[in-house]
Amino acid sequence: MTMDIDTLLEGGPSYGVLDAKDGYLLYGREGHEAAFSALAEQVEAAADGFEVIPLKDEDDRCHRLFIAPLTEEKSFDPRRR
Repeated sequence: MTMDIDTLLEGGPSYGVLDAKDGYLLYGREGHEAAFSALAEQVEAAADGFEVIPLKDEDDRCHRLFIAPLTEEKSFDPRRR
């Protein structure tokens, strides 16, 4: 199952979205930790066309998720000089 990134970036009751330089940061809202954790698992499993990097706390729970679309050019590429 693939996930539509545009729909995901609209946010929801359990999470908000911040625009980052090379992608987006999804963060869980207080009181919705379990719902955000379930969403993070779904996003990781369904990632197609974007890279997903989960940011976890000391209890190994995902509290933020960085998403980078693969079709966009990165602002920094160490291979370019």
